[in-house]
Amino acid sequence: MIFDELRKDFLTIIGKTYDQYGYPEYCGWVEGLLHLEKREWSQKTISERLRELFPAAKYPTSVPSISRALKILEEYGVVEKTGSRKVGYKYCIANSSNLVSSMVNQLMTVNNDFISKMEILAVKNKKKDSDLNRATRNQISMARLWNRALIQLFESVASEQGD
Repeated sequence: MIFDELRKDFLTIIGKTYDQYGYPEYCGWVEGLLHLEKREWSQKTISERLRELFPAAKYPTSVPSISRALKILEEYGVVEKTGSRKVGYKYCIANSSNLVSSMVNQLMTVNNDFISKMEILAVKNKKKDSDLNRATRNQISMARLWNRALIQLFESVASEQGD
């Protein structure tokens, strides 16, 4: 069916972009599917639907692969999980989620962790090593500048979506 081929192309583009960002390609497939076919999904139904679109055995569409993807996407705020272990979990796309915003958000999370670690290192150094002190200050300064740029990007996107 032509629609499934186009949907596969859509998922492939998102998957390859995830791969370029350093994340598993199948995370992009899951995100793309949740954007395309908006409803609540179980891990099993996501796996089944992706297997329909990517029938070859070379594609990681098993339930364990989908579980790993959902865990990553949940950590980044891309998907929302409801339910319980007893009744089963259901997944849907987070309201404000899209590939770019989730990647920018992840960059900010990693960046904030980096700043914290550099600040701890600077405190430990206590200006004993002047070269290390200069280097950590520069890294912290650039990371904070990068965060400010990312925040402005988020604010700009939010205002555009509000129009």
